[in-house]
Amino acid sequence: MAMIVQLVGPPACGKRTIGAIIAKRTGAALIDNHLINDPVFTALGVNGVGSLHPQAIPMAGRVRQIVHEAVLAAPPGTSHIFTNWLVDTPEDAFAGQEIRALAAARDASFFPVWLTCAPDQIRHRLTLPDRAVRNKLRDPSRVDDILAQGIAPAPDDALRLETTDLDADTAAGEILAWVDAHH
Repeated sequence: MAMIVQLVGPPACGKRTIGAIIAKRTGAALIDNHLINDPVFTALGVNGVGSLHPQAIPMAGRVRQIVHEAVLAAPPGTSHIFTNWLVDTPEDAFAGQEIRALAAARDASFFPVWLTCAPDQIRHRLTLPDRAVRNKLRDPSRVDDILAQGIAPAPDDALRLETTDLDADTAAGEILAWVDAHH
């Protein structure tokens, strides 16, 4: 049976890295949020430093809808891993529910995972060179503003995982053990 794993957490908590390990171990397709955002961000000149263009998120939302259509059209056994940073707003709560709805529409098992990380570790990770490969946030001075927005509340069925001192392989292993126990 197909599954959809949703990894939610602040920038630099390890969503893409953990998702890539899970994808490699399971054969699932990784739909990292930057796969959706980067075509728009690049066209608008967003480079991970400074503020987003005001149209960046609405435009990326249109790309997200097309990607969701593609997920719905994927062969029945195809599994997916999504990464998102969802803040505590009604819009982001809806965006998070869209992934659950995709799983239901595909008759796939759904596994929400909420990742957290200490602000000092996030600041450190933002400076790592691999973040520049994509238009990922790289400005440590923005961490407090970003975290002040608050993360969208985790659903009751979510796995909550602290990644501050957890390497990505171990985190992926813990997630997969949880998935196996609930699949």
